[in-house]
Parts: sequence; C-alpha cells; structure tokens
Amino acid sequence: METELISILFNVFLLIGVLIAFKSRQQISALLHQIGLLQKTVELQSRQIEELKRHIKSQPHEPVNDMAKPVVSTPQRAVTVNPPPKVSAKPTAPVASPTSSAKSAKQPPRTVSTFDFEAWLRGNGIFWLGAAVLAIGGIFLAKYSIEAGLMPPSVRVILGALFGCALVAAAELANHFKTRLRINTPYISAALASGGVITCFAMALVAFDFYQFISANVAFGVLAIISLASTYLALRFGPVLAGVGIIGAYAVPALVSTGSNNVFALLLYVAFVSLSAVWVAEYVKQRWVWWQGFAGHFIWFAIATVMASTSDVWILFVFTLVSLYLFVLSGVLGWALKGTMTAALSVKDLLMPRKEQAGVVLSLWLLYVFIMLSNPNDVLGWVNLLLAGVMLVAAFRHSALDTWPFLMLLFALLSYENMHDLASFEDGLFPFSGRYLFAQLVTLSGIAFSMFMLLRFADRPAYLLLLVLTPVSMLGVSYVTAPIEAETYLYPLWALYMALIGAGASIAAVKSHVPIRQVTYLILANSMLALCFTMLLSASTLTLAITMQVASMSYLSWKFKVRIPDWLYKAALLVVICRLTLSPWIAHYKHETILGIHWTLVVYPLALALIGFAIKYNPSTSMRAWLQGVILHIVALLLTTETSYLLTGDYPDFVNLSYAETILLSLNWLVLSAVYFWRSHLSGSLSGLYQKAGFALMALAILLQLDISLVHSPFITQQFVGEGWVNWLWLQWLMPAVVLAIVMKFKLLPKQYNNAILGVIAVLGFLFINGEIRALFNLGYLRLGPPMQQAELYTYSVVWLAISTLTIYLAQLRENSTLVKAGFIGLAVVLLKAFVVDMAHLEGLFRALSFIGLGLCLVGIGWLFQKMQKNEPEPV
Repeated sequence: METELISILFNVFLLIGVLIAFKSRQQISALLHQIGLLQKTVELQSRQIEELKRHIKSQPHEPVNDMAKPVVSTPQRAVTVNPPPKVSAKPTAPVASPTSSAKSAKQPPRTVSTFDFEAWLRGNGIFWLGAAVLAIGGIFLAKYSIEAGLMPPSVRVILGALFGCALVAAAELANHFKTRLRINTPYISAALASGGVITCFAMALVAFDFYQFISANVAFGVLAIISLASTYLALRFGPVLAGVGIIGAYAVPALVSTGSNNVFALLLYVAFVSLSAVWVAEYVKQRWVWWQGFAGHFIWFAIATVMASTSDVWILFVFTLVSLYLFVLSGVLGWALKGTMTAALSVKDLLMPRKEQAGVVLSLWLLYVFIMLSNPNDVLGWVNLLLAGVMLVAAFRHSALDTWPFLMLLFALLSYENMHDLASFEDGLFPFSGRYLFAQLVTLSGIAFSMFMLLRFADRPAYLLLLVLTPVSMLGVSYVTAPIEAETYLYPLWALYMALIGAGASIAAVKSHVPIRQVTYLILANSMLALCFTMLLSASTLTLAITMQVASMSYLSWKFKVRIPDWLYKAALLVVICRLTLSPWIAHYKHETILGIHWTLVVYPLALALIGFAIKYNPSTSMRAWLQGVILHIVALLLTTETSYLLTGDYPDFVNLSYAETILLSLNWLVLSAVYFWRSHLSGSLSGLYQKAGFALMALAILLQLDISLVHSPFITQQFVGEGWVNWLWLQWLMPAVVLAIVMKFKLLPKQYNNAILGVIAVLGFLFINGEIRALFNLGYLRLGPPMQQAELYTYSVVWLAISTLTIYLAQLRENSTLVKAGFIGLAVVLLKAFVVDMAHLEGLFRALSFIGLGLCLVGIGWLFQKMQKNEPEPV
C-alpha cells in the first residue's frame, strides 16, 4: 500500500516537472526570438543616428547671435542628450521612413491571453494542488485503515483522525508564524486546513458506517462539529473552507440517519447551519456562499415538509419565520432588524428579481405545501394571523417589502381554499364561523391596514391597489366557491359588507382632494356594486362586472386627469377575455340564462358596449389599441358561439365536432382572420400581433376545411347537405371563396400570396358548383357511389361550358390574360368530357345532333370573341 502511494505521488510530481520543463523550453525559444528582434532594433537605431549626424553636418552654419532658432539645437539635443530609443520618437523629415520602421520593429508581438500553467503553479495553484494531494492522502489513509490488518481498526481510525487534526494544526501554525516562515499568502494555510477537514470527515464516516465504532447520534454530532469548525476556519483562511464546511454540514443529515424522523431536531440543526452560512457569506463577501446556504436550507425545508405530520405545524411555522429572517430580513433590515425605508419604489423596482424575493416566495410556498399535505384546519387561522403580523410589520418598516401584503393576501386565499366547509348550513349563524369568519377577518384587516398605510405614508400607492384587491378577491372568491345551500344566508351578509364598503369608498372619494385616491375610491365603490349585482343575478355577470370596472376606470381617469397604469387595464382585460373565451365551453354555462335570455346574447353585446365606452374615454393611446383588439376578440367569440348555437342548438364540441359545427367554425375563423388582417393595417404598433393572430385563425380554418373537404368530404361520406339550391355547401365552399376574394381585393395580405389565394378560390368554386349539381340530382347527398344519370352528366357539361365562356368573356373585357387561359383550360376540359363521357353512350341520330349542337356552340363562341377583339391600327 505504501509503495503504491509513493509511486503515485512520485509520478504526479514527475509529471509536474515535465510540464514545467516543456513550458520553460517554450519560454526560452520566445526569449531568443525577442533578443534577435532587439538586436535588429539596435542596429536600425545606430544607422538612424549616423544619418542624423550626416544631416546636421550638411546644414549651413548660422551666426552665433541667432540662438533663438532651434534648427540645429533640436537635433543636437536629440542626439547628445536623449537615449537612442527616444531619438526615433521625434525624427526630422528626411529620415521619416527608417523611424517608422524602427517603431514597428520596437513593438512586441500581440499575444492572446491563455492559461499559463507555470504561472498557476508558481501562484496559488501549487497550494491547491498540495491540498488535493493531502486530501487524497487522507482518503488513502482511510482506505488503508480498512484494508490493512497491521494495527487494530480503532487505532487506524484514531491515527487517521489525528493526521487530519495535525493538518489543521499545521495550517494554524503556518498562519501564526507566517512572518518567521516567510509565508506571503494565506493559501498555504487554507490548503493544509482543507486537506485536514476532508480527512476528518472521511475518518468519522469510516468509524460510523464501516466499523460501527460510534452510534448515529454521536456521528451526527461529530460531523456537525467538523462542519462548523470548517466554517470557522473560513473566517481565518478564506471562503473555500466555508464552501467545504457548508456542503459537509448540510450533507450530515443525509449521510448519518438516526431513524427517529425527528423534524424538530432536523430543522433546528438546519437553522443553526444556515445561520452560520449566512453570517459567513456576509463576512467573506462571497455571493456563492450565500446561495450555497440558500440551496441547502430550502432543500431540507422541502424534505421536512414531506416528513412532517399535522402535529408539527408550529415547528414548520417557526422555521418559516426563521427562513424569512435569515434569507430576507437580515439582508434588508439588518441582523438587529433596525433598518427602515419609507420612500416609495416603482412597480418595476418592487418586482425586480432579487435573492430576497426567492427567499420569501419559497418560504410561503413550502408552508402552503405542508398545509395542503397535512391540512391543520384547527390552527390554520392562527397561522395566517401570526404570519400576517410578521409580514405586515416588515412592510411597514421597509418600502422594499411592499409586495409582502399582496403575497400574504394570496396565501390567505389559498388557505381559505384548504379550510373545510361546515357539514350543515341550517344554522343561520354559520357565516360567523369557520372559513367564512376567516374571509371576513381577512377583508376587514386588509382594508384597515391599507387605510393605515395610506394615512401614514401618502406616497406609497401600492396600498391603493391592496385596498381594492382585498375585498374584491376575498368576498368574491368566498361567494363563488360557496355551495348553493350557503347562499341563502351568505348573500345578505356579503351584500351588506359590499354596501358598507362601497358607501365608505364613495364618502372617501368625495372628501379626498388627491386625484389618484379619488379614482381608487370610486373604483372600489363600483367594484362592490358590480360584485353585489353579480351575486344577485348569475355567475356569468361577473364578466360584465369586471368589464364595467375597465369602463369606469377609463372614465374616471379621463374625468380626474389621472393616469392609471396600463398593466391594471391589461390584467382586467385578460380576465375578461379568458372568461368570455372559456365560459361557453364549460358545461355549467352552456344553458345559463339571464332574465330568460341565453347569457351570451346578453353578456357579449353588453361587453362590446362597455369596451366601446372605455375606448371613447381612455386617455392612453396604447390602451385604445388593446381595447380595439378586445372588441375584435369578443366579436370573434360572438360569431363563433352564436352562429353555432342558433343553427345547431349547441356550442361546438372541439373533441367531437359535427359536420355543421365544423363548417361554421371554419367560416367564422376565416372571416375573423380577414378582420385581423384588416386591423393590422390600422393598428400601428400592434400590427405584428394582429397579423400573427390572423395567420393563426386562417391556419385553423384551413385545417377544418381540409377535414370537411378531403377526409370527411360529402363526396366520400354519406352526409346530408340540404335539399334545394340553398344548403350547407354555401357556407362550406362558396362563402370561404368570397372571403378570400375580399382579402385579395383589398390587399389585406402581401402580394406574393395572390396566386395561392386564386388557386384556393378556384378549388372551392369547383367543389361548390359540382356539389350543387350533385345535391340537386341526389336529394341532398353528394356521395360518389352509384352511376350518374345521363341528365346529370349533361348538366355538368352545360354549366361548366357556360362558366368557361363567361370567364373568357369577362377576362377579355378586363384584359386579364390569366383568366383567359383559365377559361380556355375549362373549355378544353368540358370538350374532352363531352367526347369521352357524355357522348360515349349515344348512337345514331342523337350522336349526330350532339356533335352538331357542340359545333354550333363553338362557332358561336368563336364569333363572340372575334367581335370582342379590339381593332388594331393597320401597319403603315
């Protein structure tokens, strides 16, 4: 074993020596090359000096008293006083060329910065190489203590541990006597200490896991002490030891399991390690040490969340507060929590990603995960109360934490969803117990805290938003999620709350002289009134309530000359669009009525009117474009839903679309794509968005059209399209062709798409005409099965002959050569069909008469085109 170890170390140092020698050889070659360049430079400068001397001698001598002219003196000083390298820096005109050559020869070649192995070894690298070798030696020593049998196992483990301690002691001695030992860098001590710490880790694990010399509790304590000692040594020898110690400290519970599943002991240990990690990270000023502690802390937090039971709720709650203190509050308010700031921050600054935001979000999320898994319903209200106290006080102390009340509101809403409903709603006082009492307390507390902050800090507008969101979200969510049995007693109480809040907001708006506050109070009053009517009528009117808020905000912003942030409008409009888009496909809404009328016929037109009102009064130009886009989207939904509902009696089922539903959806989406293309030419900044939406709708329409024209075509399947001339084929093929013709006529798409559009129009027209003829002769069915009647065959020929003739006539009038060619192609096809198909069964007189009639038709067509030709001028 010793021979192998010595051999490995010898080979390592031999390899290092070879690399150094190879690197030195390269440097010697480079130095010889530089010496050659210097010799050439000296020779060039010598020739330059000689030329300067000859130039001075050739100049005529001036009188002695004309000493002011520096013609001779300047070169003399340059030659006699300045050293040769500086003579070339200021040459006279005759010797400009050799000077520039000398300057170019003087410049050293530019080198690309690469990794210098020798510099790394001569610097700090040799120390870390030594640390790695020491660590390997410690590991080999641990391995030797397992394999060799020369000494008892206990002695071998003790010797290995003593070796690790000796390395740490050597590091301390080297640091203490660094002046006497002429040590100019702390990396020697850091390298020795790192090797010692890793060796001690290895020995402790060997004693616990392999030999079972010590119990799990003792091993846990020993490894923890080693980790904390490593963290302490980082304060003396550098942050690398902190990384080693933090990784080791967080790894101890995973390496040594006591099997007790004691969540309290685990989280107490993790909290102590995290405290050390955050403190060391602040001391050594290294962000990676902080993130290392952050990762280890929340990994164990997540594990404890899964391990914990309902009885551990307060342990998890306290650990959540510890997490907030260590990874958020200590950095913002200081370790003593004495920091304050009252200046308002912008929304961008509040939402800017920071490490503190990661800490608060993860802490609250993991606590909520524990609540979902364990469901501590009895104490959930107290948990929210205490947590809200901490978060609201923190927001009061520092304006950078103004997002915390909103996070607390979200946490309260999620907690409300996890609370149990009462088993019976017969008692009229049930709204004052359980989750409904919790909703009332959250609402009143949110309003009170918002008003307190607005009175105390006039320039922190985040609490204006909190004032509106708290009652709307809490009362709205609690009512929407309440069972039907609870509405009898719950609605009057909730309506009373909304009336009181609305009245108070109206009074505050009258008394306030700050425009932004007046607008906020009026929005709150309108929200309460709209939500109250929504509860009275039906769930679908909630969409109208939100749309009404957009309209009222636009009007109030115009009236009071207050700029409301665009993102508030966009958030409300997003909710409106999502509800209007998804509601028709939800079973609960399919047959809902408002005052006896189907809800879509009420909600969609009213939403269009409210958005139109908002467009009129909204002072923001950019928001008007957004509002116009919302109008187009609502029109799209109205056409898509109502045409299907009125014609088929139901909304389209995208999983199992019928023939009629597919036709209507395809046509509606094609029409809407044309509208979006038209809108893209007028919207300016949003033109790209409208164009993408138009292409998306057109692609969907094309997919549906391919399905009903190729895969499930009436020509293939037994599909009834309707009797008579007016049938489903008008909507399936004729109207899409008309829409595409309008798109091309008004140049809604780039010119390069015209040929493709013409081709699609021709195909749709061909299918429509043939389908109409087929349906007329087959009682509304198009399936190509039985042999066609002779009259049907002749009808195809006569109709297409007329169409081809009319096409050629119109193309000749408009001087469109493409249509002329298309007409003649159609005419040729008709003639070919007449000879091959129509006349194949005729004999005798009928065949002769058919040929005579066809010939007369062709002669008449030829005479017509001769008449249409314009008279060309005769050549002179």
